[in-house]
Formats: sequence, structure tokens, C-alpha cells
Amino acid sequence: MLINNQKTSLLQIAPTLARYFQITLNSPARPIEQVLRFAYARYPTPHTVVLLVVDSLDIELYYELGHELRTLHRLAEHDGFMLECETVSNHTTPAIASILMGQTPETHRIITSEDVGRSTWKSILELMEEQGKKSGAVIEEKGAEPLIGRLSCVYGVKDREDIVEYDRLITQHTISMLNNCRLQLVFSHIRTIDRFAHRDRDLHLAARITDRNIHEIADAVSRIEGLILICGDHQAHLTRANSIKDSAKSTYKKAKVPLIVAAPHR
Repeated sequence: MLINNQKTSLLQIAPTLARYFQITLNSPARPIEQVLRFAYARYPTPHTVVLLVVDSLDIELYYELGHELRTLHRLAEHDGFMLECETVSNHTTPAIASILMGQTPETHRIITSEDVGRSTWKSILELMEEQGKKSGAVIEEKGAEPLIGRLSCVYGVKDREDIVEYDRLITQHTISMLNNCRLQLVFSHIRTIDRFAHRDRDLHLAARITDRNIHEIADAVSRIEGLILICGDHQAHLTRANSIKDSAKSTYKKAKVPLIVAAPHR
């Protein structure tokens, strides 16, 4: 279900997780109270949380591809709820940095993967580790490298032309991390919709592939009695030839992406 709420931003995800896990995080954004009430009602003692970013899943695609994104809608309607969140960037790396840090791109200045290793700002994943709670990440290889040694578990998947295979590996290693590592927060990032959008390929097929991966991750979360947060990162970059909507403009304008919060049940 959709929760009618005051204006919500992707900047609020990290502060929300910090409050849930009782972690100190420096951010101007406030935690999302609806998420905290939901989480504490199900697990007063914090359980494992998976934070899954679905690249380029904006609010229009969430609804227009609803038939293909059945797992997402089931999680929102039966196992949790959905919020509409404002974006902070129209590019992946700065958007994800903001999701994980609770800071704007103008503040953290992480624009490329190389900036991750040079930044003085720490993500919620790193702060968890420093404050005695284990975290992990399953992401693209270059983005993973700076996190090695900073998190309890890190798996980097080499970028490749076959994005479907790439996301299968992300999914498999995310599930393996949940099954084999005693972590409290796991971050994962899947990209099929984004790649298909950039290449003007069939987004309905991309959504079906994405939904299968989300279904498998959600099943793994249900087996360990955890929570899952799934969100987009920015507005989809589509060409005018695409049958769903026009292309996003290069100049950044705030858009909306879904944030699904759920306690999956098998």
C-alpha cells in the first residue's frame, strides 16, 4: 500500500537505518518515522536489514511496469508499504552515496567510483562496523574495492556487457551473504532496468528479470526473518524511441522513486 506522508527524500534512508541500529550518523536529514514504527513493531530487537537499490526504478516505471514487477507490488501491498521519495541526483554513483550517507552530492562530492576511496565521508555501512555491528555489500567491482577491509563482507562483481548475468551474480552473492554471514545490514545494487533503458531495449523484459532477482532475495530475507528496503536511485534515462516515456533531461530536476519497506513472508 502507498502511505500518504509528508515529503520524503532518499537522504532519509541512512538516518532511518542509523536510528534503527542505534548508530551515530551525521546527517541533516531526519529518520522516516513510518519506517521505524514498522520495523520496531515487527522486530523490537533489530534484525538483519537488506537495502536493495534498483537502478533507474522511478515512480512512473514502478506503476507502468507493475504487471512485471509483481514481487515489488506484493511486498508493498501485503508485507509492508511504499513511500514516494524525492531523488537527490540523476546519476547513480552520487545518488547511492547520498542514500548511504544521508548527505547531498554537493556535500559528499562522490561523483565517480574513484571518489569513494578518497572521500572523508563514511557510509552507514562503515559506521555500523566502527560501532560494533557487522555489515556487507554486493556491488560492482570498482565500487567494492575501497570497501574491502572496512566491512565484514564485500563482494565485487566485474562489470560486463551481459547485464542479466551481472545481476544474477549480484543476486546469488547477496543470498549467499545472507545465508553464510551473520550481518545486520547488507547493501546490494541491481542494474538491468538501467542498462536496458540506456540501450533502448525492452523494459518489460528488464522488469521481469529484475522481479525474479528481487523475489529470490526477498525469499532469502524471509528465511532469516529480516527486513528489506528496496528503492530506486534516480529517474530513468530513456530515449524518445522508448514506448514508455520520454527521455530524462540532463539538467537535474527532482523526481520521485519508490521506497518499499517490507518484512517478507514465505
